[in-house]
Amino acid sequence: MTKEEVKFFDDMAPKWDSMERRSTPEKVNAILDLVDVRPGMRVLDLGTGTGVLVPYLAERTGATGSVTGVDLSDGMLKEALRKYGSLGNVRFVRKDFELEGIRGKYDLVMLYCVYPHLHRPVEVLKKIIRENLRADGRIEIGFPSDEHFINNIHAEKKAASSLLPDAGRLAAMFSEAGMNARVLAADKERYLVEVRG
Repeated sequence: MTKEEVKFFDDMAPKWDSMERRSTPEKVNAILDLVDVRPGMRVLDLGTGTGVLVPYLAERTGATGSVTGVDLSDGMLKEALRKYGSLGNVRFVRKDFELEGIRGKYDLVMLYCVYPHLHRPVEVLKKIIRENLRADGRIEIGFPSDEHFINNIHAEKKAASSLLPDAGRLAAMFSEAGMNARVLAADKERYLVEVRG
């Protein structure tokens, strides 16, 4: 992430939750039902922001599982810690996961509302698969809407890297790069692409 992007998220952090209206409990739970988060899983939530997924992941993984939320924005992590820092199976880490390594192997890596902010998505996913996924682990790229809604939000950037392709095209891109990818959902309420090594 660029310094400008980090500053944007730091500045937006205190009001982010009041602006985020798409990630309702119903939508988040519908996505996590498809993802099949189970007790005992180790989950890595990359680009956790203010921790939108954290309470749902923490409840589903239970006392025998864990959730690690990673973000580069101090402001976002401050909000996430304030809200969820007391949860026993949750920890937060400040890192630029595109450039820095993350310790540990995980059953599930979530990239929720993060894809348009990746500068080198194929390389990043290959690194995650190599360094962070257990043998049967998976990466889930998800949104509580379709690509048209997301691309309208990012239209002012006018950068091809910030656009979200339709789910089928995204899965094909990762498959062509040697990963095993498939679409789990592609409608106005859910966008979910699963990627494995």
